Amino acid sequence: MRSLRECLDRLWPSHVHSVLEGNPIAGAFPAGYSSAVTFYAPASPEAPSRFDALYLESQTEDRTGLAERLRPLRLKLNREGTVFCLDPYVDGAFDETLETFSEAGLGFYEGWHIDRATGTVQPLEGASVSGDGWYIYRFQRFTYDPVRHACQYLEQQDVNTALDILYGVPGRWLTNDAVRGLHARETLVALMLQNRASGGAQVFAHLNAARHQYNRACTWLPTDPTVYRCMAALWENLGRPDLSRRLLETVATILPTPAMQEALATQPEQTPVFEVPATPDFQSDWPLRILFVSHPESDFGTDVLHDGFRRVLGADQVIEYPWKPVLHGQDEAAATGYPCTFNWPEGPVDLKEVVAQLAAGAFDAIIYSDTLGSLPHGVVEAIRNAAGATPLFVVDMWDECGDMLDLIQQRDGLKTVAGYFKREMLQGVAYPEHTWPLLFSFPENRIPPQLSWEDRAGIFWTGKLMGGARRLQMSWLEKMLPIQAAYGTPLSPAEYAEKLQAYLMGISLAGNGFDTVRYWELPAHGTLLLSEGIPLAIPFDYEDGKHAVFFDTVQEAYEKGSYYLAHPDEALEIAQAGHAHLLAHHTGSARARQCLARIQQRLAMLRG
Repeated sequence: MRSLRECLDRLWPSHVHSVLEGNPIAGAFPAGYSSAVTFYAPASPEAPSRFDALYLESQTEDRTGLAERLRPLRLKLNREGTVFCLDPYVDGAFDETLETFSEAGLGFYEGWHIDRATGTVQPLEGASVSGDGWYIYRFQRFTYDPVRHACQYLEQQDVNTALDILYGVPGRWLTNDAVRGLHARETLVALMLQNRASGGAQVFAHLNAARHQYNRACTWLPTDPTVYRCMAALWENLGRPDLSRRLLETVATILPTPAMQEALATQPEQTPVFEVPATPDFQSDWPLRILFVSHPESDFGTDVLHDGFRRVLGADQVIEYPWKPVLHGQDEAAATGYPCTFNWPEGPVDLKEVVAQLAAGAFDAIIYSDTLGSLPHGVVEAIRNAAGATPLFVVDMWDECGDMLDLIQQRDGLKTVAGYFKREMLQGVAYPEHTWPLLFSFPENRIPPQLSWEDRAGIFWTGKLMGGARRLQMSWLEKMLPIQAAYGTPLSPAEYAEKLQAYLMGISLAGNGFDTVRYWELPAHGTLLLSEGIPLAIPFDYEDGKHAVFFDTVQEAYEKGSYYLAHPDEALEIAQAGHAHLLAHHTGSARARQCLARIQQRLAMLRG
């Protein structure tokens, strides 16, 4: 059993250095305590005049006058000072604690439960708690502003402490879009400064975290130039100044401030050229038997790939675990409108049967697609232990363009990975050996068997105004082009497919990831793809002006959109070529063959 002080040592925020013990627990902080935090008794002669934190025990059997005793102690705290309270669990005690601290001018910030037997520390999900153990509550003044607090450390170049404060803000404190936007913006600023200070040593870790904060900040503060300048600086530090310039050009067009023009003037104008490694040919005479391990939720990329595997190899050659209802004609609502529901007739396979087949060497390879760690630990452990020498390939269909392989391996105990398939694989960036691009595709069962090329007109966009610079881009493009936009319009899949086929042209903009469903569904329905350029490695990509039309900035989107609206015959010719190209290279089956060809090549190498 861990002692209370060992458990508490993990809870102090990095900005807490001096703590006033309001009523110290005997033996909790003995001499020689190894924490970097210094504790002072109320009457200690060496105690400072102000403290970073107050620590006390709220005795549930004697709360009389506790609020009165708290008020003078609170005055000894710094402006952003915090109060930690140890509160043994008793039914109703938490509500009483909240009321007591509220009377003293303090509000509940966050809390933890500490298991007495194991010392495990878990954050509280809400204000209602139960069960045995220690309960630690953190309180702040009602006027506490964690973003302002973090900015004080940013001004001192103490980025780590600033990030510690920002990441520690409870979600329920981010009460509206403006607050959420400011929190995301300052977190992005801190990550950019941290990245700059590291010289790019942790560039992927910073990029993953920064893209997430950038997407949030763009959504809630779409006209804040600081957001875009931070992201541009990160692209430049990554070695992709072309992406930095492209972003700044769009922002300078829409928000033409002197500072933005000055930032743009420093950007190089050349665009690097990258080669995508050739994809080997799939050998259809090499029958493979695959165990497809995926997370239990609906997932467009993974589920369309799974359907493609079954179409290419045969349904009996692909065993899925766990069983997903959306792949078998059930619970279509779980797909939330994405075209990734199927109707394969097979029922669930028991985990014991999967483990037995693995142990018997019944599979040629394991496809492992659980980037976010949704599978129960026991399931992962059972599959991992039974796999033996069966080669395992990780499929990462998530939005992050950083290297997630090491994180997945460490989290799930995957000692050996034969290959890593990645949807958001940036060009010009080094990934681990045996990493290959594997993007979204479009399922055959959703492609119209016959398309009409007559009477198509207009330009269309639909999607959520979240992620990337979409909100800013659309606010400008809608004024410049006659775009028919649908923001979150509740259309059935059939209604949406019919709508797509009515338009001559559709727009695709990057969202949380660069690879979007729109990039594939527009050509699938015979609509000309007018797309923001995607900086990813894409085998068999569309050619600009032949299969699709690409732009880097909103000005270029306006110019090309206007041109093809005025020249519908040219637009229709490109749309027809784009549809044929998708049928050849970007259906679910085509993507499965590309993936399987890499697996065949890797298996041959391993066996050799």
